[in-house]
Amino acid sequence: SCPTTNSGSNGVYCTDGNGQITIVILTSAGLNGTLPTFLGQMTAMVYFTVRDNDIGGTIPTEIGAWTQIQYYFVFNNALSGT
Repeated sequence: SCPTTNSGSNGVYCTDGNGQITIVILTSAGLNGTLPTFLGQMTAMVYFTVRDNDIGGTIPTEIGAWTQIQYYFVFNNALSGT
């Protein structure tokens, strides 16, 4: 199950009361590879940080579906594009 309270620690949280993922915190988590397009399906996303990892490729256009996003941190990775 998805925790409903954001502890501020690395993890995935569902704080909207409907079980939808709203917060992803994966800072300095040793991540690599690319950001998957299915992230766009997480339309309740409010806070997303994957900073300080080794994620490459481009940022998927599908995250344009995040209409409630307030915080988005992807810096200090190997991302390319504009």
